[in-house]
This record gives sequence, C-alpha cells and structure tokens, in this order.
Amino acid sequence: MSEGSAMTPGDWINVVVALASVVMAGATYYLARVTRQLATDTTDAAKQADRHHQEDSRPFCVIVFPDARREFPFGSDFDPETRPRKVLMASAEPVTQSPALYVRGELRNKGNGPAKDIFVYLNTRLGEGEEGAFRLTRPVVASGLIGAGETTPIDVEIAEQDIMQTWDGEKWSPTQVLHSVAGQTYEVVLEYKDAFGNSFRTIHSRGIWTPPILIGDPLVRERMMIRPDRPTPIFLTGTQTVRTLPDVRTLPLDIPVENEMPE
Repeated sequence: MSEGSAMTPGDWINVVVALASVVMAGATYYLARVTRQLATDTTDAAKQADRHHQEDSRPFCVIVFPDARREFPFGSDFDPETRPRKVLMASAEPVTQSPALYVRGELRNKGNGPAKDIFVYLNTRLGEGEEGAFRLTRPVVASGLIGAGETTPIDVEIAEQDIMQTWDGEKWSPTQVLHSVAGQTYEVVLEYKDAFGNSFRTIHSRGIWTPPILIGDPLVRERMMIRPDRPTPIFLTGTQTVRTLPDVRTLPLDIPVENEMPE
C-alpha cells in the first residue's frame, strides 16, 4: 500500500463512527421490536387475566320450585287451572285465586359473582337447539340484584298483557290466551347479566312432556319425551333470539301423513 493511500486517523474515526451508527441502529430496531412484543404480550396477558376474572366471577342463577313434580313441573302455583288440585292434595297452603301464571319458589345464585337485571319468561319448544325455542311471554323483572351464594324468594306474576304479541298490520295482538300459554310452556327461562354486562340464561325444562306434531323427526320427538321429572337446569351464555309462534315454519314435507295437522 502506497503512502498516499494510507488511511488517516480521521478516516479511521469516520469508519468507527459509521460502524457504531449501524450497530446502534440495529440495536434500536431490536429494542423497539422487543418493546413492541412485550407490550403486545402484556396486553394479551391483561386481556386473558380479565377474561379469566370474568369467567371466575360468573353468576349461575336457578329457580328452585319447592313442590315441583310430574304433575306440577313448575310448582303447583304455576298454572291457574291446576291450583285447585293443590287443595285436593290436602295442602294446608292457601290457593291463589287469580287467572295469572306464577313463577314462585327460591331464586338462588350458585355462581361466584353477582347477577343483576334478572328477568324471567316462558318458552315453548318445537325442536332442539336455539332454533327450536319460541317465546310465549315477554321478559318480566324477577330481581334487580342477587349476590354470589345468596338465596331470595321469587314471586313473579305473568298476566295476560305479558303474552308475546305480533303486529298484524293494524295493531298488536296476542298470539295465545293465558291458559294455552300455561299448557304449552316447556321452559321457564331466567335471563341475567354479570357485573361486567355479559348476558347469561338458565333454562328450566318441563319434565316428561309430549312434543307437538310440528316435530317431524320421530327420534327427536322420542328424546324430548323421555326426560327426568326434575331435569338439571341448563346454563347458556348470551341472550335468546326473539322468535314467537307466528315465526314457526310450515310443516316439513317429510312428515308422515298421519302426523299432519287436521284441517
């Protein structure tokens, strides 16, 4: 190397500064990436912790019908037509003389968190799953708040004005009469929220019951008929889609002729 091409101290300084800049830029990019990943992990961890906290704090409300049995699946006070039978069965309790339906018993919160905005309504069931449930009555307030592990009386009156109505183009009209609602009720549903605003439902199903002929599949019909007298309440998340009996589709084409509705 000739003497004229030798690097001066200034050149070496420039080279060192350039290399240092490259290293610092790489280190800065790496630190930024690590910081961003840590922030993402922290956010995900916080969301996961919050999700676990909400799940651990879920309420689970149930109705205990004290005298529920095969004859009275929702208690002897539920149906006004069967309340007189309470006297015949030598009960010392007074009988409510009213045309209304009554959801009576104990409201228990078996979950780990409080439940608020608790409503109750009645369903009929024409098949399995969400598509098979149809509301017979509108939600009626059952309780404003019940804490975890607490028990409180429930006494909800379901009257004629609580029957689900439909718009016929001119006015709102009920789809049933109260006695028909009592006979067609297959589920008493509790709908409520937790402290975070998440919605939940508890479904109390009737015991042994003969499904309507709208259920064309004989296997489904048989499964719905064979049920224990006091089935376990079903816990679901979310709210139920509002569907009423006028939303029932026409009979499927594969229903045998002997199961079709008479004209």
